[in-house]
Amino acid sequence: MKTKTRFPGCKRKLLGYFGKYWPRYTVGIVFVIVTTILNSTIPDLLGKAIDVAESENGQLAEMMRYVWLMAGCAIVAFACRLTWRQLIMGFTRAVEMNIRNDLFEHLQKLPPEYYVKNNTGDLITKCIQDTTTIRQMLGMGLVGLIDVLTTNVVTILYMVKTTDVRLTLLAVIPIPFLLFALIKLRSEMRRRFSIVRLKVSDIAGKVQENITGIRVIKAFAQEESENRIFSDMSRDKWKAEMSLVRVFGLINPLTSLVFGAVFALFLYFGAKMVIAGTLTIGAFVAFNTYIGYLMNPVARLSRIIQVWQRGLVSMQRMDTILTAEPTVNDDRADMSIKALSEISIEVSDLTFRYPGTDVDVLKNISFSLPSGGILAVMGPTGCGKSTLLALLMKMWNAPDESIYVSGHPIEKLPINTLRSNVGYVPQDTFLFSDSIMDNIRFYDDSVSEEDAINAAKAAVIHNNISEFEKGYGTVVGERGMTLSGGQKQRVSIARALARHPSLLLLDDCLSAVDAETEHEIINNLKDVLAGSTTVIVTHRINAASLADRILLMNEEGGIAAIGTHEELVATSPEYNRLLEITEGGV
Repeated sequence: MKTKTRFPGCKRKLLGYFGKYWPRYTVGIVFVIVTTILNSTIPDLLGKAIDVAESENGQLAEMMRYVWLMAGCAIVAFACRLTWRQLIMGFTRAVEMNIRNDLFEHLQKLPPEYYVKNNTGDLITKCIQDTTTIRQMLGMGLVGLIDVLTTNVVTILYMVKTTDVRLTLLAVIPIPFLLFALIKLRSEMRRRFSIVRLKVSDIAGKVQENITGIRVIKAFAQEESENRIFSDMSRDKWKAEMSLVRVFGLINPLTSLVFGAVFALFLYFGAKMVIAGTLTIGAFVAFNTYIGYLMNPVARLSRIIQVWQRGLVSMQRMDTILTAEPTVNDDRADMSIKALSEISIEVSDLTFRYPGTDVDVLKNISFSLPSGGILAVMGPTGCGKSTLLALLMKMWNAPDESIYVSGHPIEKLPINTLRSNVGYVPQDTFLFSDSIMDNIRFYDDSVSEEDAINAAKAAVIHNNISEFEKGYGTVVGERGMTLSGGQKQRVSIARALARHPSLLLLDDCLSAVDAETEHEIINNLKDVLAGSTTVIVTHRINAASLADRILLMNEEGGIAAIGTHEELVATSPEYNRLLEITEGGV
């Protein structure tokens, strides 16, 4: 039976980091304690030096001994502080880096549906701000807690040693009450910080959305309305932050008030003891200093608790990603299948609906596509054409034994084995903010620059690229915004062709090019596609003319007709209606 953990993903990873680097962290903590003890020794040495100086028989040499001891404590404390900061802060920075890398790696494994259901700004915030907050909790949050505990223990011991138990009790009476108040407030701090994080995520999402859609905003002259929306979101974040500030903003003033009263009481009783001769001036000064030592850690405790509550919230938020399981994985795959030579496709009675829905997107789809064959898929918008391509790439789990690739059930194929053989051009073209060459090669070392240039020529984009000042080194901007729609589509086609894929999937990828360019690309593809098994989703008869067979789908996601162009013209009323609609654009 598995034991449930409060933070099953993030906590497990943190424990793994501690398990690997615990000697470094432990030594750092030891140096923190030594630093605190040395700093807490200085007021006692100061008091003794004052007593020697005030004594009638005081010797300069004896007083200088205390001065040198104080200087030695300060120097060694400095060296210890420098050491623990290097050990602990270096460790926590490494933890932050590793958590962020693990988080990003896990995001790469999650299915497309995860990104449909989750806000992009929230994911960005978790990758950047929440990892930083966890690092602060493990660093200054934990170090501060140890420092506070050590300071209080050592200070109380010195206070008892310097004066007596009664005065020490008077000084520490407020501490339990202040701690009780802080403990009571911690859950409220966490709740309000969660709200702040959500507001930050909303703002991040809005900024990302506006930058991506800036052309649409300007085209509709909606800058002012977007500014108002963003201003309202910023104000909501400000209100959430002020709500948080009101919770812990009272702690420091309250601590100062309480310890101010304690300090005043000690001045009265301590002065009486000095006058009575039961307390030395040096002990009086030392005790006053130790009251300050008590007040400072308790005041810092509010900040430390705030850091911890933020860290715990960030861990909870991180777990929403780390505990999300990829719905498509290799759990059932035969990992001995390392390569696919010639790809053939067999689809048998494929019926599919998206998880969480009750409507079939595809119904009873069956067809065979031999190695090197070309299939065109046509049909009305929303009939499941793109879904069929997604299933062939194993982006979603198809029903068992409904799709066979090169004789293997697709559920038995390792994801990388399948997708390393696929060249894909999506309907919604996406380019990365990088050079055109890197977008075509897509950081694949097996794709040479010559391969990329040849693919660009086949996609009829080479001449356009050559006209740019930096040619293939031209950076296209985020999502390829510096290129036209047709140019982006053709670069995307080149990216798929450059890999010389065994299986090429083209999802309506000629919709943004003119008829002349389309005709040239189609002629080029006839040569390029030799040897590649190809599925072309299209609304255009010209593109469909590449295919050996055409699969015509109906609005319900089923097959309306399948066959060659000539067969469909002779037998399919639906295909003939499609020809009548599109013939004017042929």
